[in-house]
Amino acid sequence: MEKIKRKIKRKIKRKIKRKIKRFNNSGNSIKKKYMIIFLLLIIYYFIRKEKKIIIGVDISKTFLNLGGGPVSLQKGIAKVLNYESKKCKFISFKQISPENIPKNIDYFYNSYPLMKESEYNLWKEKNRANSLLLGPNLVPSFWYGFPNKRYWSERNFRDLLLSTKAHVVHSIRVRDYLATRSNTTDLINKFIILRPCTNIMPKDIESFENRENDIIIFEKYKDENHGKEGAQLIELFKNANKTVQRIVYGYYNKKNSLKLVNNTKFLIYFSFFDTGGLGLKEFQNQGIIIFSHQEDFIISNKTSYYIPELAYKDIKPAFNKIMNIMDEIIKIKPDTKLIAEINQEHNRCERALDDICNGILNSK
Repeated sequence: MEKIKRKIKRKIKRKIKRKIKRFNNSGNSIKKKYMIIFLLLIIYYFIRKEKKIIIGVDISKTFLNLGGGPVSLQKGIAKVLNYESKKCKFISFKQISPENIPKNIDYFYNSYPLMKESEYNLWKEKNRANSLLLGPNLVPSFWYGFPNKRYWSERNFRDLLLSTKAHVVHSIRVRDYLATRSNTTDLINKFIILRPCTNIMPKDIESFENRENDIIIFEKYKDENHGKEGAQLIELFKNANKTVQRIVYGYYNKKNSLKLVNNTKFLIYFSFFDTGGLGLKEFQNQGIIIFSHQEDFIISNKTSYYIPELAYKDIKPAFNKIMNIMDEIIKIKPDTKLIAEINQEHNRCERALDDICNGILNSK
C-alpha cells in the first residue's frame, strides 16, 4: 500500500514539474500565476488527505481489579483514548482477539497481552500477526532468567519478533538486554521504545523553600538486594543533618506518599532495577528533584540527575556527589512548578502513544 502511495506521489510531482515548465515557456504571466496557485492547492490537498495509521488499542486489563505497573500503564493509556496525532489515530477496544479482528485497523496494540500460544498461532493463521504490537508487559517473566523455556513467548522470542510488527519496551537498556540474551540483536529494529506514562498531573505544587523534608530514598530491591548500601546512604545523610524519609516498594500508600513527595525537596531513586518505574513518574510530576543511577529516568538536567555511583558497592562517592549537587541547588531555590511542568509534559500518556506512532513510521 505504501509503495503504491509513493508511486502516485512521484507521478503527481512529475506532472506538476512538466506543467510548470510548459507555462514558464508560454510567456503568459497571468496564466502562470493561476496555474501555480492551482498546483499548490493540489499539493496541499494530497498532503492533507494522506491516510493516517489506524491503531486499535486493547484496554481489556483496565477492567480487572488489579494493581501494579502493567495495569496502571494500560489504565493511563485508556484514559487518553481516543487519541489522534498528525500521523496516527488510536482507537480503544474493550478486547481485541483473532476471533474478532476489527476491520479497517492497520495495527493492534496490547501493552499487557496475557496471550496463550494458541491465540498467537491463530493470529498467524489469519495472516494478521504482522499487525501486532505487544508489550512491554509480555517478557521477561523473570529478568535474570530470560529467556525461560517454560514460557512460550520467551522460548519462541525470535519467531515472535519476526512475525509481529514490533515488541514494545520501556527503554534502550531493556531492548538491548532482551536482544542480547535471546540472540536477536540482528532484529533490533523490531523493538519500539515506549516511555512509561501517568495521568496524575497535580496543580497544587509546593514551592521549594516551603518543603519541609530534605530527602526521600525510594528503595526497590526486586532483582538485586542493595539494602546494606541503602542503610549506609541513609545514615550518611542523617549525619549530614539532612531529614530523610523512606519509601519502600510494595509497602507504601500512594496517597500518603504523593503528599510526602510534594513536601520534600529531593528524591533518590534507589531501585535495582526498574523497567518502567510508573511510581517514580507519579512522584516526578510533583516537582521533586530526582537522583537515579538508571539513565532512562533522567528527563532533563533541570529536573533530574544521573548518578551512576549509586550502583557501586562503595556508596560514599554517590553520597559526596549528591551532596555537592544539593548544596548548589539549595542556593538557587529552583522553581518546583516549572520542574513539575517539564516532568508532566514528558510523562503524559499522549506522548507515550506518540512513541508508538513514531516507532511504526520509523520501522517502515
